[in-house]
Amino acid sequence: MTQLPLDDGTLTAFALEAPASRRGTLAENVLAFAALLRSSGLPVTTGRAIEAARALERVDLLRRDDVRTAFAATLVSAVEQRPLFDALFAVFWSAVAAPAPARLPAPDGTSGRGRDSGPAAQQMRRAAAGDLYAGSARTPEGDPHAYSRSDLVTKKDFASLDDEGLRDVRRTIRELAPQLRMAISRRRRSARRGHAIDLRQSLRRAARRGGELDELRRQRRRERRSDVVVLADVSGSMDRYSEFLVQFIYGLQQELRGVSTFVFSTRLFEVTPMLRARSFDSALRLLEAGVDGWSGGTQIGESLREFNRSYAAQRVHRRTVVIVLSDGWDRGDGALVGEQMQLLQRRAKRVIWLNPLLGHDGYEPLAEGMAAALPFCDDFLPANTVDSLRAFGKHLLSVTVG
Repeated sequence: MTQLPLDDGTLTAFALEAPASRRGTLAENVLAFAALLRSSGLPVTTGRAIEAARALERVDLLRRDDVRTAFAATLVSAVEQRPLFDALFAVFWSAVAAPAPARLPAPDGTSGRGRDSGPAAQQMRRAAAGDLYAGSARTPEGDPHAYSRSDLVTKKDFASLDDEGLRDVRRTIRELAPQLRMAISRRRRSARRGHAIDLRQSLRRAARRGGELDELRRQRRRERRSDVVVLADVSGSMDRYSEFLVQFIYGLQQELRGVSTFVFSTRLFEVTPMLRARSFDSALRLLEAGVDGWSGGTQIGESLREFNRSYAAQRVHRRTVVIVLSDGWDRGDGALVGEQMQLLQRRAKRVIWLNPLLGHDGYEPLAEGMAAALPFCDDFLPANTVDSLRAFGKHLLSVTVG
């Protein structure tokens, strides 16, 4: 196959065409990207476009490198096409206006800071409608591939963070719930009417008609039918983790509908209204003023019994996911914990127990309360690092939407 041209004229023409071809949804953008690759000389068939769409279902859409690799594996058929593909990918999947040719990615993959740098460009990317990577972690310079200290602290136990690490983690946790909301919004299903394009069905229809894309199939949003109830332990043994976990819960309640939150130590308190405050700092002040026994003793069984007696009939049903957040240390009757967890599991769609200690090497659930609760948990997951919270967010997506 002959070498494809990679000159300023080719890239200039593409750069001028790309912004006008961008759409507001991922499906529309994939279709436009495939068409622009074809018009630039790459042999992108309908079959390859279908494979590209399927490949996107297997990668994290918030990771730019993963998306580029998925596209390259399905849309590039020869090594000499890769430099042109990389340059076109960089131009098309930008959320800001195309740069001058001199600042386009070089054919050998080298590039300078270019137009992607600077806080203004970063904010434009995050605010742009249909930005595939909005909300993903970035460095202050806005380069998604550059080294960042926050990449290291996401793996650190919350209890071991220094002052700088605390600031990085607080900032990163603020981003988790919006990312989860965006992931939920991408879960769609086919329909005759709707604003979004059903990429897979559109391309399949085109394949059956000899490759002619004469009609775009539509989608409507898949309704998120599951409610979420959070029961968070704020006793003294959870002090090292409570701030971060409550911040994460605050983000969930701000971003997702149908979330109810309760906290407990020796008593149970509903804090759903408090976590509706406009800022997390305001929410913390409301919690401090309205919750007695914060950092006190632990009565898990008694608190679960109070929830089952006073709230479960109204808040928990077969479409409810219940999240218990506790290290499992209980000063009360372990048998009562098991009894109340069994009642809770019978009502709920799913019961998830998040335990910060589970992320520690060698941990075993030997505490009486934790051992009694475990048989009635559908999932037992760690919650001591940013990465563990991110993994939990993905799991929550899988059990609440579908």
